[in-house]
Amino acid sequence: MTAPSNQKLNQNKQMTKKQTDLNFSKALARLEEIVSKLEDPGIDLEEGLDLLEEGVSLHKLCTEKLTEANTKITKILKSDTLEEN
Repeated sequence: MTAPSNQKLNQNKQMTKKQTDLNFSKALARLEEIVSKLEDPGIDLEEGLDLLEEGVSLHKLCTEKLTEANTKITKILKSDTLEEN
């Protein structure tokens, strides 16, 4: 097995930068698109691996955004409860 080329590593860094600029809805829509493509039994191996890699990154991004939103909601609800007392 060969090590990833520098070009591939640079593409992954660029893709990750683009992904962090996505909002949750766009990231989720792209993830759904990837899943749909991966379900195609005729997908090329290399394309499938690239899509899988992108999908895993998007999943991580979505999870982080949901965790941030949950934390923010919890803080809002706690501060609202404190103000009522």
